[in-house]
Amino acid sequence: MSFNFRLALRYLFSPNKSSFSSTASWLAIGGLSIGITALMLTASIIHGFQKVISEKLSSFEGQGRIQHILGNQIDLTNPTLDSLIQSYSKSFSPFVRGVCMVRSGSHADGVLIEGVKLLPKAISDYPNNKIKPGEIVVGNGLAQELKIEQGDTVFLQVFSSGQSSPFPRKIKPVMVKEIFHSGLQEYDKTLAYIDLDDARNLFGFENNFVSGMILSDANIPVIRKKISYPYFYESWRDRHALLFEWIDIQRWPAYIMFGLIALVGIVNIIAAIAMIITEKSGQIGILMAQGTHRSTLKSIFMIQGGFIGLMGGIIGGLLSMSIIWAQLKFEILKIPAEIYFMDQIPFSFDYPAFGLILIITFIFCMVASWWPTKVVTTLNPAVALGYE
Repeated sequence: MSFNFRLALRYLFSPNKSSFSSTASWLAIGGLSIGITALMLTASIIHGFQKVISEKLSSFEGQGRIQHILGNQIDLTNPTLDSLIQSYSKSFSPFVRGVCMVRSGSHADGVLIEGVKLLPKAISDYPNNKIKPGEIVVGNGLAQELKIEQGDTVFLQVFSSGQSSPFPRKIKPVMVKEIFHSGLQEYDKTLAYIDLDDARNLFGFENNFVSGMILSDANIPVIRKKISYPYFYESWRDRHALLFEWIDIQRWPAYIMFGLIALVGIVNIIAAIAMIITEKSGQIGILMAQGTHRSTLKSIFMIQGGFIGLMGGIIGGLLSMSIIWAQLKFEILKIPAEIYFMDQIPFSFDYPAFGLILIITFIFCMVASWWPTKVVTTLNPAVALGYE
C-alpha cells in the first residue's frame, strides 16, 4: 500500500477515540449511501412501472397494427398488403373490431368487441390461447358492471348507424368463458373478445374482410417506410404516446427530489475532509517541514473523498439491490391495482441507470473533496506546527 493511500485511510478512520473527524467520515458515508439508495430505488420504480405498462399494452395490442386510414374494412386478398405483411412480419393475425351493447338481465353496457382467433397471452388461460365460436372473454370491470360470472350467457346487440328504431339490428347470445384482470381500466371495463367469425357475422363483414392485422416480430422501420395510402401502421406505443410522455415528465422531478438527498451526503464529504484538515493541521505541518510536496498532501485528501464516494456507492448499491430483490421475491409493498394498473410496487433492475448514478456520484465526490484541499496549498508550516 502506498504512503498516500495508507495515510489517507489513517486520517479518515482515526484510531483516536476523541477524534470527531472519524465520526464525520462515517456520517458522510452513511448520508451518501442513503442518497444513492433513494436514487437507485427511484430509477428502479420508474423503469419497472414503464416495463410493466409496456408489457401489458403490447400483449393487448401486439407489436403494432395495420388498419385502413378511414376505418374501413381491409381486404385480406389485397396482393400489395399481403406481400408487405408476409415479407416483413414473422407473425400476424387478423382482427375485427366494433362497438355494441352487451346485456345480462336488466344490466347493460357499451363494449368494444374484438374478434380474434388467438387471445392475448397476458389474459388467457386457454391452451394455445384459442377462443371458440359462441364464447366471449370479458374484463373484470365489465363483469362487475353486468353482475356476471364465468359460464353465464350474455347478449350482444348491434345497432345500425343512424338507426331510429329502439330495436337492435342483430342480437347474439354468447357464453362467458373467461374473465380477465389486466389492471388497465381502459381494457378491463370496455374490451371483450369473441371468435373472429362471430365478429364478422355480428358486424356484417364478408369472409375475406377484417378491421386490420395485428403484427408481431415485424421489421417496423421497413413496414413504416413501405406502407402507403389508404393503409397505416400504428404501434402500441403510438396509441398510448401521452401515457409514456407523462412517465418521462415524472421521471426528472423524482430524480431531482431524491438527488437532493445524495447531495446532502456530498456536502457532508466537504465538511468531513475540512474537519480532518483542521484536526490534523499540526501533523500536516510536520509533513511539510520534512519536505512532503503540497500536491502529495492534496492527493491524500482526494483519496479520502474518493474512498468515501466508493464506500457510499457500494453500501448504497447493495442496500438498494437487496430491497429490490426482496420486493421481487416476496412482493412486500402493495398498491391499489385500480389506480396504478398493478397490485405491487414494480421494481426492476435498471443497470444502465444504476451505473450512471454511481459514476456521477463518484465524480461529484472527487470534486467535493478537491475544494477543501485548496486549504492545504495555502497552509504555512510554521503556523501549522503551532498546533503541535
